[in-house]
Amino acid sequence: MKKGTIIVLVIVGILLLWVWSSYNGLVKKDVAVATAWGDVQVQYQRRADVLKNAMETVKGAAANEKDILTALTNARAGIDASKADMAKATTPAELDAALQKAQNAALSIKVTVEAYPTIRSTDAFLKFQDEISGTENRVATVRSDYNAAVGAYNIAVRSFPGILVAKILGFANKDLFKAKDSAQDAPEVKF
Repeated sequence: MKKGTIIVLVIVGILLLWVWSSYNGLVKKDVAVATAWGDVQVQYQRRADVLKNAMETVKGAAANEKDILTALTNARAGIDASKADMAKATTPAELDAALQKAQNAALSIKVTVEAYPTIRSTDAFLKFQDEISGTENRVATVRSDYNAAVGAYNIAVRSFPGILVAKILGFANKDLFKAKDSAQDAPEVKF
């Protein structure tokens, strides 16, 4: 073989190796972008699953606390009413009835407190707030990781000489994650 033919074959071989290497690098970056977006989707699903269950737990704890407080309030109201009845009593029978009413009201408070010694719905609300915060932090982290993967991919696709291989083989820029325009405004918290 002639020396010129060998040089051409070596140059063609080097170019093929370069194209092959560039292509594989772009594929790796493309897969990294897809994987990062999959991680975002996983966190969205986790948010949907965890927060729904946590919210139901908090609702149950709040309803339980409401029932306890309602029972205590009613029992205390019964004691107050029986005090008024005792003050109005003019006969021993009326006084005895008022005392019995007060005793029943006092016993119902004791039973309620013994049946539910500690009210924990406040703890449930705090844990729910922590879960929301943690979940949103996870989502923010994977969104940031996605944008980093897209940034690395876009640099490889747009940089020379990678742009030559990217154009020939159909690799195009990818979009970064972008929040809605309204996300820039602070949310209103209403109770």
